[in-house]
Amino acid sequence: MQGKAHLFIFFIVLYAFSFELYAYFLVEQGYKNVLIYNLFFVFGETLLILFYIKFLVETEKTKRIILYFIILFSLWAVINSIYFQSPDILFQHYTHLLGSLGVVVFSCTLMYRIFMVDRADEIPLLGIPHFWNIAAILLFYSGSFIYFGSLNITWALDSYYLTILASLNRVFAASLYLLLGFSYYSPLIFLQKSGGR
Repeated sequence: MQGKAHLFIFFIVLYAFSFELYAYFLVEQGYKNVLIYNLFFVFGETLLILFYIKFLVETEKTKRIILYFIILFSLWAVINSIYFQSPDILFQHYTHLLGSLGVVVFSCTLMYRIFMVDRADEIPLLGIPHFWNIAAILLFYSGSFIYFGSLNITWALDSYYLTILASLNRVFAASLYLLLGFSYYSPLIFLQKSGGR
């Protein structure tokens, strides 16, 4: 299980790096990159994170609920694209809001059930890579939910404050990818310090 999860996280980091690089390339060439962000970030990355969380949960009931949410999220993404926010014109923050809400709720549930309540072993929490991954996901998607949820309000702000908010969101995104990338070194650091196995 650990090896598959490690490969999946590596794929998510590589995936994010690839579409971010391509989006940057488009801007440098004078093209809009909003379609890339809608397809690969708003929809694709959210689905990958939801599947990762589904992989970690242990109860069949929770797995089923996450699967139903994935279907609902996908349907909403299609409806939003057709009727409300065209993916090649606007950043689809309505779709992102629903996806972020699901990720935050399921991450909180996972944190509580697996990492806080159902831990049968004596391994320190900081030595569990999945704990770091879920904490990073929770940090980014909580901030992202607030940021994109308040977009309609914040558009009225001065561009200086909008730049600060956008930069803060980028810092959370960078923290997410850094923690995902380095989380599997946590057993080497924290288990050796605590004398764990």
